[in-house]
Amino acid sequence: MNITWDNIDELPDYFITYLLYKESKTVSQISKIRNISVSEVKEQLIEAKLQIREALKSQSESSKDMLETFLELNKNQRLDFMNSLDEEKMLYFKKKIYKRIITEKNNEDLVILIWATGELKDERFLRLLHAFTEYRNSDVRRITYSALRKIGSDSSREYLQRGLYDTNPQTRQYCAKALAKIGNKNSLKMLRQLKKNKSFEKEYVLRAYDEAIDALEKSGN
Repeated sequence: MNITWDNIDELPDYFITYLLYKESKTVSQISKIRNISVSEVKEQLIEAKLQIREALKSQSESSKDMLETFLELNKNQRLDFMNSLDEEKMLYFKKKIYKRIITEKNNEDLVILIWATGELKDERFLRLLHAFTEYRNSDVRRITYSALRKIGSDSSREYLQRGLYDTNPQTRQYCAKALAKIGNKNSLKMLRQLKKNKSFEKEYVLRAYDEAIDALEKSGN
C-alpha cells in the first residue's frame, strides 16, 4: 500500500488526514486544515490505521513461505493443500520438503514433513527416510516407517526388517504391514520367529504379524 502525497488523488479521504498526522500535525491542527470536526479527525485516523494494519497482515500472509503455511494446517487441510497443487507447484513443494527435512530440528514439524513424503509416495525421498529409521526420537522413527510403508519400495525391505525390532510397538506394526507387500523369504522367517515370542508383544502387533505371514505364504515367499 503506497500512502504518499504523490498519489493522493487515488486515496480515500481518511488517508489525507493520516498523512497530515504523520507530518506531526495535531488532531486540532488537522481539524482546522481539513475543516472537519475533531471527532471526525479521530475517526478517520482510526479508519486509516485499521486499513494499514489489514494491508500489512494480508501482505505478510501472502509472502509467507509455502511450507510454513503447510505446517500450520491440520491433517485434512494438509491433504487438501497437496491435492490442490499443479505439477509445477508440486515440484517446488517437494524440493522445499526435501531441503527442510535435512535441517529441521523441531520433532513435531519433522514428523509432519516426513508424513508428507509418505502421502506423496515419491521414491526420491527414500535416501532421507532410510537414514531417519535410526533417529533417536521414537515418533520420528514411527512416522518414517509409516512413510516407507506407503511408498512401498523393495529397496526399503532391509530397513523394514530391522524395524521389526524397534522399541516402538506401532513401528513394529507398520513394518509388518509393509513387509506383507514387499517382504521375501527372509522377512517371512523373521516374522514367524517373532510370532513365536508372544509374551512381550502387543495384540495389534501380533495381528499384523499374522496378516503379513499369511500374505507372504500365499504369495509364495
